[in-house]
Amino acid sequence: MERLKNTSIDLKKLDVFKIWIFGNFYMFDHFLNGVLPIFSIGILGFFLGKRQIFTFEAAMILNKFVMLIGVPSLIFLLLSKAPVSEFNFKMLSGYFFTEITIYLAGFLIAKFIFYRETKEALLIGLCISLTNHVLFVLPIAETLFGPEYAKPIISIIFMDGLILFAGTIILLDILATKALTFSDTFKKIILNPPLVALLAGLVFGLSRSKIPTGFEVFLNAIAVSASPVLLFALGIILSRPYKNANLALPLAMTSIKLFIHPIFAWIIFTTALALPIEIKNPAIMTAAAPCGLMSFMLALNYKVQADVIAKAILISSVGSTITISLAAGL
Repeated sequence: MERLKNTSIDLKKLDVFKIWIFGNFYMFDHFLNGVLPIFSIGILGFFLGKRQIFTFEAAMILNKFVMLIGVPSLIFLLLSKAPVSEFNFKMLSGYFFTEITIYLAGFLIAKFIFYRETKEALLIGLCISLTNHVLFVLPIAETLFGPEYAKPIISIIFMDGLILFAGTIILLDILATKALTFSDTFKKIILNPPLVALLAGLVFGLSRSKIPTGFEVFLNAIAVSASPVLLFALGIILSRPYKNANLALPLAMTSIKLFIHPIFAWIIFTTALALPIEIKNPAIMTAAAPCGLMSFMLALNYKVQADVIAKAILISSVGSTITISLAAGL
């Protein structure tokens, strides 16, 4: 009997080991055949930017397309189809606590230790809390564990768009319109395309309205262009020569995003909330993912210095191939 118990324990360890090995293999395969080809768009942007074929002004135009058309289409589609009734709000409350803590820590470090301007500090906070869900975590979780593991990640995407992303846009609009009247500032906020798309998507989703087929095809065609175009613009921005090439802040941001955030999330989910593994692991994988592209898009749109954010996205994207794999094997 004792031997059988020991065998059972060994098999359990073996299952975890298999998941970890397969996770690492899949992460490498996903990086080689999924992530690297996509990020090669950024490498192409970097090369063409170095050759001055595409300039900083061209990157701004591309970013404008993403901000005003690409991202609103993506937001509307995601929110209008989100299965809100299936969300685990206990997990969402815990995850929100971790990411708002990370957001505030990023803002304070950037503002008072690295002396960055307020709008940039806000976007640095967003950069290390709002992760790159769609490009990295979602396809990995679905392949490793199946569609059930995707639901917690979809719910985090929904929450982040509704609170973190929208909240940062509102704060940036307030800071950008300090000289305007309250009514003009309010008008600018409610007419902001991503916020309009967010509200419309929320209404469609909660009312369970069906998007007309032709319009959905139209939106999908635009939405899929958002990440590639933004990555191309990121490459152009990174190709510019910088007087100050100090990597201290980008490395600090990467460390917080890839190590502190997932460890913090693991503590909250394991001890305080005691979540089941099928809910806990996808959320920890999300916390271990790289800095999101949306902060870079907002930096260009609001004329905020974007080089620190761009470098953090690049470094954390490479490092996350290890951290997501480790999180998947927990």
